[in-house]
Amino acid sequence: MILEQLAEYINANAPMTNIPELINLHHSNPLGLHPIAIPAFLLLLAVAMHICIHMIRSKERQGLYPLLYVLVGLAIIATYYYCFSDDLPLFEDWQLREKEISIGWFCQRSIVGTGWAMLGEVLLAYVVYFFMSALMTVVARISDIMGIEEKQWKKWRYVIFVMLLGASIAGVADEFAPIAGIWIMVVYQLVMIIMIIAKTVVDISRSRMVWHCLLAAIIFFVGIEAVTMLAIECIEGYIYVFLPVVAVLSTVDFQYGKKTRK
Repeated sequence: MILEQLAEYINANAPMTNIPELINLHHSNPLGLHPIAIPAFLLLLAVAMHICIHMIRSKERQGLYPLLYVLVGLAIIATYYYCFSDDLPLFEDWQLREKEISIGWFCQRSIVGTGWAMLGEVLLAYVVYFFMSALMTVVARISDIMGIEEKQWKKWRYVIFVMLLGASIAGVADEFAPIAGIWIMVVYQLVMIIMIIAKTVVDISRSRMVWHCLLAAIIFFVGIEAVTMLAIECIEGYIYVFLPVVAVLSTVDFQYGKKTRK
């Protein structure tokens, strides 16, 4: 029954280009921000996270962790606010011959032109990478406090790999069969959720620190969904350009200076 209703909804609203379209909880931009304002803010946050992570890992500036927490929190809030805004530029979907909200409008050559779209793609990929890196660093810090070994907290990378791979496959499928792309998106989201739940249960059984494990899982889930919404837009803009970036991101070795923890 539920699957039938989901299928009817998906078919009635296809194609879906991002998670906000599936949840359909858009707001009317109560702050009245210009469409470019939050993407520009996210870029500044990515630069700040980049510098902060570098200082923590290379310069052993452990006192910067509170700042990194704030930066990640701001990035998550800004991303959700932006992605669920209903007054973003519209994208003309040639397959259904109708317009839909485009979160990654700055990566769409039909909206901003080829040059700006390519620049937007590169900058968004930069934001996605350092957003993921900062999120992993925060989760690693919490895991370290719980006494969880490095090889255990690094398993969160598998969720990131599933997200990037699933979003990429869905992006390619959407080019040829939108409904297939939608189902792929739904499936990999479910797989991600199952993986997060399983990882949390394992961490709780190992550390016996229930609230710390739940906190780490919640932070990771809320953060990775924000990253997912942005990553999908990288793919929507130039799927074949972003695929090599996906390969790099999915194999990157997220580091954490555990030996310097105080």
